[in-house]
Amino acid sequence: MKKIPGLLLLMILLAVFAGCQKSAPANISEVNAHVIDGGDPAVDGWGIYIRLDNSKENVVPINLPAEYQQKDINSAVALKIVNTGGTKRLGNGGTYSRIVYIVAIRKL
Repeated sequence: MKKIPGLLLLMILLAVFAGCQKSAPANISEVNAHVIDGGDPAVDGWGIYIRLDNSKENVVPINLPAEYQQKDINSAVALKIVNTGGTKRLGNGGTYSRIVYIVAIRKL
C-alpha cells in the first residue's frame, strides 16, 4: 500500500473540517421584537411569548434562552427566527400562534 505524503493528508483534513463549519443561514433576516410574559398559563395566561414589532404577530419560541424566561419580562430584542410549521394556542380561547426556532437573539 502506498503512503500518503504528510502535506497531502493535512490538506485533505483541512478541507474536511472547513466544510463542517456551522453558520447561520444567510437568507434569514433579523427582526425587532419584544419578549413578553403573558401570565401563568395555569390561570389562563399566555406564558412567555414573542411579539414581532413590525407585524404585531405573537410567536412561541421553542428554544428561548433562560435569561429571557423571567416573570414580568418585557424586553426589546432583535432576533432571527425560523418557522417550525407548528402552532400553539395562547391562553384559554386565545388565537393560535406560530411555533418558531430562534437562530440568533440579542438585546436592544
